Amino acid sequence: MMRLKIFSPIGTMLDTEISKIVFESINGFHTFLPRHVDCVSALTDGIISYEHAGKTAYVACNHGVIVKKGGDVSISTGVAILGDAPDTLAERIETEFKAMEEERKEMNASIAKLEIGLQKGIVALHKEGDRVGI
Repeated sequence: MMRLKIFSPIGTMLDTEISKIVFESINGFHTFLPRHVDCVSALTDGIISYEHAGKTAYVACNHGVIVKKGGDVSISTGVAILGDAPDTLAERIETEFKAMEEERKEMNASIAKLEIGLQKGIVALHKEGDRVGI
C-alpha cells in the first residue's frame, strides 16, 4: 500500500491509502505501484486515477508535481477536483475551470484599473509638485 496526499493552495485535498496511481506527466503516462522506484515528475493538466479500497477514484489536476518516495506519493497542484467517475469529473472540470478563468480575467481587469489610477495619481503629484516648486 501507498499513502497518497494531494495538496493545493487551499490545503490538503486528499490523504488516503492507495494500491495504484495512474497519471500523465510531461513525459507520458505512468503508473506507480507500491514497490515502484522513487521519482519526481511534472504533471500535465488532466485526470489522475487511483485505486483505493478496491475501487477506482479520480482527481483532476491543473498541472503540478508528483513525488514518490518509499510508500508516500505526494501531489502538489494549483487546482484539484475529486470525483468518482471520469465523465462527471470532465464536466465539472470544464465548468469550474471556465469559472476560474473568468474570475482571473475580472481580477486582471481590476488590477489594470488600479494600476492606471495609481499612474494618474503619480503624474498629478508630479504636476502639483512642479507648480509648488518642489
